[in-house]
Amino acid sequence: MRGAVNTFKLLKAEGVYEKQFGIATALIKKSNSKQFYHYQGASYWVLLKILPQLVKQTPNFTFFDIGCGKGRAVFVAESCGYKNLVGIDLDNELITAANDNLKKYTKQNKPATIHFTHANALNYKYKNEPTVYFLFNPFSEAILQNVLHTICSNTLSETWFVYMNPQYKEPFNTKNFKLVTELKTNRYLEAVVYKLVL
Repeated sequence: MRGAVNTFKLLKAEGVYEKQFGIATALIKKSNSKQFYHYQGASYWVLLKILPQLVKQTPNFTFFDIGCGKGRAVFVAESCGYKNLVGIDLDNELITAANDNLKKYTKQNKPATIHFTHANALNYKYKNEPTVYFLFNPFSEAILQNVLHTICSNTLSETWFVYMNPQYKEPFNTKNFKLVTELKTNRYLEAVVYKLVL
């Protein structure tokens, strides 16, 4: 659905940016859960289309990756200009890999802080502060609904959501969310960006 040329660009970016960032985030890790899905690094090509523009609109926000895996989206977000970055994942092995990558990664902005934490998105204590939440289809629609409810119930701050590979858009189709933009590659919907309506 992306087309041959775009698919080639996406695959080529994998090797180029893994080397450039000095991290190892490419391998897929399968999940046996029907609720929490397998790990796969979000496309560098797509991340680098979305995040440079988004950081201009949310320059001093926390970037928070729910289901961060080995940390790829967090590292790309830091390279694009975010200075306070957090990643959580239910899989402790993936968090260990993310922290290993953190040791290798050279920050683009030295004062930037990056934290990876082993945690369940359903009971995490989300902060009331301006935040961009990133999700790469990490779990089922039911869990997504619950996580969104928890975040929205605990914040009065400006809040954005980047949802890549958006398999379950229905939880966002309420008066609480405003669709800001969609990113399509040919006929494939890569990501959607929403803003919380306060």
